[in-house]
Amino acid sequence: MLFRERYENDLWLIRGSQAWVMAGLAGAVLVALPLLVKGYLIYNMTLFFVYALVALSLAVLVGLTGQVSLGHAGFLAAGAYVTTVLTQHGLPFVLAVLAAVVVSALLGVVIGVPSLRLEGPYLAIATLGFGLAIQQILNNWALVGASTGTLVDRPKLLGIDFYGDRAYYWLVLGVVGLVTWMLLNLERSHVGRAFRATRDADLAAQMSGVGLARYKTLAFIISAGVAGLAGALYGPLVGYITPESFNLMLSIKFLLMIIVGGLGFLPGALLGAGFITGLDLYLSTFRAWSQLVFGLVVIAIMMLEPAGLYGRWLKIKRFWKSWPL
Repeated sequence: MLFRERYENDLWLIRGSQAWVMAGLAGAVLVALPLLVKGYLIYNMTLFFVYALVALSLAVLVGLTGQVSLGHAGFLAAGAYVTTVLTQHGLPFVLAVLAAVVVSALLGVVIGVPSLRLEGPYLAIATLGFGLAIQQILNNWALVGASTGTLVDRPKLLGIDFYGDRAYYWLVLGVVGLVTWMLLNLERSHVGRAFRATRDADLAAQMSGVGLARYKTLAFIISAGVAGLAGALYGPLVGYITPESFNLMLSIKFLLMIIVGGLGFLPGALLGAGFITGLDLYLSTFRAWSQLVFGLVVIAIMMLEPAGLYGRWLKIKRFWKSWPL
């Protein structure tokens, strides 16, 4: 054949280059941001990154495999408390974080395996019970301060003190960037395709040789582990943790993040986390009316754009690609 009739490979290179350029620009802006803004905004941006990790973990479970969870605040709490207890007893921060991820992942197995036969609202209720149980255990555990909570210090790694807001911001940003890259690659792998198969057509997937129990449990393990990692970073950020910090409302907010951002899209979890965190911060000035306005805004978004913020972004991209100029 002398002439090519298909140019998908060339177009893929162009689109891939554009995506990398956009990601690089966004990364450069985020890295430089602490040099341009004050401490309070740096703290809230770091909190957004931590919540984005939880949203990403929930996007793997709910968005990719269709398993609903109302207990992810429990995994966040597990990661925060395990890291705090171990560092208070002299374990290096990195090892404490790894232990927190492992413990949270094991909790994912504990809740995931018995829930394999549950779907929809029944699974949501089971995970809700898990989150409430974790909170109750922490409320009565004297080693971690019970209901009064405990102080959490900022870490020191490789001779670098992360006590300052800027340094800790960069640490959390680096972790979020690495985890996002890993999860995006996971989504494109055969594991990600198996996850989607269990979500869209579980019976057909099983007939094709996809092990539903194995992949559903794996999704719980990955999701719980990433949420535990977020918890390990959350404690040093806020400086003081109590069981009440990890309540049902927080789990609901995490679920709202991926719904508003766009179910089934990992980048949507980042958009949703940014929107919900920013909206919550802005509406805190309204005090008595904040919850009402928060609910109305979320309802309006779901009515106007059921596919979420990332779904709207994809529609805009398709519109401009089809523009004749």
